[in-house]
Amino acid sequence: MGYLFPKYRDYLLLGSHIAERIVTRETRSQVEDLYDIRTSSERDAPRINGDVFAQLVRLETARLQEKHRYSICLQDPLILEFVQKNPDIDLLTFLTFILTHELLHVHRFSTGKADFFGDPEHEEVYVDSLTRIFITKHPVPGLNNVIALLDKLHATPVYDSKILNDYGRSLHAHL
Repeated sequence: MGYLFPKYRDYLLLGSHIAERIVTRETRSQVEDLYDIRTSSERDAPRINGDVFAQLVRLETARLQEKHRYSICLQDPLILEFVQKNPDIDLLTFLTFILTHELLHVHRFSTGKADFFGDPEHEEVYVDSLTRIFITKHPVPGLNNVIALLDKLHATPVYDSKILNDYGRSLHAHL
């Protein structure tokens, strides 16, 4: 587990635990053994391009039959700056939202419901919609503030049936 600056480590641990519980309950799938978290302060963390809060990196496996593992690479300076600029949101809730989003990607890629090398725009919109639905079903203090702020920055078409259409995959998302 990475260090989101040592004084924020507890937030990262708790946020990942909450995100795991949400994803496990909603997808009926375990993800805890399929990922690790790295922060930009770690030497071996890959460089993240652009103004994204996190990037998912697929790690190569030794054998073809093994499931891929993933690294969630957090851009901690950008996350902390964003929280400081927006005092209506708190770090724990924001990290929980980010990690829930990334763990949904891990679930979808590891179960074959999405292709890691597929259309990234479609995958992002789909997972962002699922993240908002799933996290809303599991109340986290401060969640309304995080979603309201994110909606101001970039509204997601949560109720667009074309986006949440299952396309033959197993999805049971509803509010």
